[in-house]
Amino acid sequence: MRKLKELKRKARLTGLLLSGLGLMAVSPAFGGDAGCAPSCVPASNPCCTKVFEDAGDKLAVELERLTAECCAPKTCAPTCTTDGCTDPNTCCGEEAGDDGDCCSGRLTRLFDDCDGCGNILEDNGWKLSGWLEFGITFNGNRPANNLNTPGVGFNQADSQFMLNQLYFVLEKDAAANEDCFGWGGRVDLLVGSDAADTAVFGGPNNAPNFDGRWSDNDIATANQIGLAMPQMYASVYAPIGNGVTVNVGHFYTVIGYEVVPATGNFFYSHAYTMQYDEPFTHTGVLASTDLSDNISLTGGITTGWDDFENQNNEWSFLGSVGWTSDSEDTSVTFAISSGGENDAFGGTSNLTIFSLVAQQKLSENLSYVFQHDHMFYPNGDANAAGVTAEAYGINQYLFYDICDSTRAGMRVEWWRDHNGTQLGAPGTNYYEITAGINHKLNSCIQVRPEVRWDWADGSDPWTTSDGGTKDSQFTVGTDVILVF
Repeated sequence: MRKLKELKRKARLTGLLLSGLGLMAVSPAFGGDAGCAPSCVPASNPCCTKVFEDAGDKLAVELERLTAECCAPKTCAPTCTTDGCTDPNTCCGEEAGDDGDCCSGRLTRLFDDCDGCGNILEDNGWKLSGWLEFGITFNGNRPANNLNTPGVGFNQADSQFMLNQLYFVLEKDAAANEDCFGWGGRVDLLVGSDAADTAVFGGPNNAPNFDGRWSDNDIATANQIGLAMPQMYASVYAPIGNGVTVNVGHFYTVIGYEVVPATGNFFYSHAYTMQYDEPFTHTGVLASTDLSDNISLTGGITTGWDDFENQNNEWSFLGSVGWTSDSEDTSVTFAISSGGENDAFGGTSNLTIFSLVAQQKLSENLSYVFQHDHMFYPNGDANAAGVTAEAYGINQYLFYDICDSTRAGMRVEWWRDHNGTQLGAPGTNYYEITAGINHKLNSCIQVRPEVRWDWADGSDPWTTSDGGTKDSQFTVGTDVILVF
């Protein structure tokens, strides 16, 4: 990074030198003497000699200022501890107090005008960030189809290196000044195998549209690198009451506990409820506000599940209400999406999903999360008209903070595909237990190893090495997340 900054600095200085010489050659007014002629020869005109001397002096002063004040590497003040003083150059332009690994704001700093002199993004309220996630998962069944599905996802490929997410976020906080009206927005770009799971699918006649067609996401294989834009919205903030923010465009759902961005989850793999019950994205208008210090409210209209266009001219409601205790040790959130979607028989039926997420801090180091999802969809069963597609489940999470850099966690889940509309096995109950560790090597790099056991009551959904089927599987996986 410092080498890049040094190259940028030298390029700017070279450009400034050339432009300064050009200005001196064509504009004697650079020197500030308006009485000089536009064109002259210094040897025969003392006035022009003064112009060039003044211009040279001004350029020299400017170059000295840039070199000494602007383009010198930013450093943090030395911090004295019992072990001595830290190297002030280890902060790489970060604010004092950072850990010195140069992670936070790395992408935004690429847009520095010059160290310490400004940033074209920050000066306008914008921020650019991102991360890289890659990993591998081994399946004890050694499935002939090389897939860990159903259940294990987004790390669904067996014994294959996966580039899950190369993720970029460009955003501006509309509520940066809570006392004033403001505007902002956000654009997310995802490159990797998770693009196939994240891209929209609900276009006209249920054909993929928008990013669903990028990189053939609609026909992607388990480990295919795709391209998706899961969020693209504008925001407006109004200082009404406790503040109201309105997002217009394409955005992630408010349903459930687990999310698509890797940095928002504890585990590498995902729960059944997240994959088979819940939408990932919506397109529409969504407003949010805090009714009080304890109660938050979100609500709006969308075009439905995981689509960009309104495929049937029907709208869905999306909303949530959350409560947090004064101590912030307890929180409960109820979220719902309900509206018309194209059903299995060419008509339109109501598709509803609701989730309840409760979080409780049990001690200084121990916390618990409970989640319940319920999805139902009349005429959603392609095998029988009038039959409701229905799926529901319960997730429970337990997290223990071993130290500041390491956290242990466990997820226990039961999920039922009541009529088999999601995975093709009516009445099957699916179970999984996942245990893992999150360890931060520093604020840049996080490692998330996990072990997972899935089993089913009512079917044999998993493939074995000889092409047969089995009612359980055991997987071991890990990923690495590099934040920049």
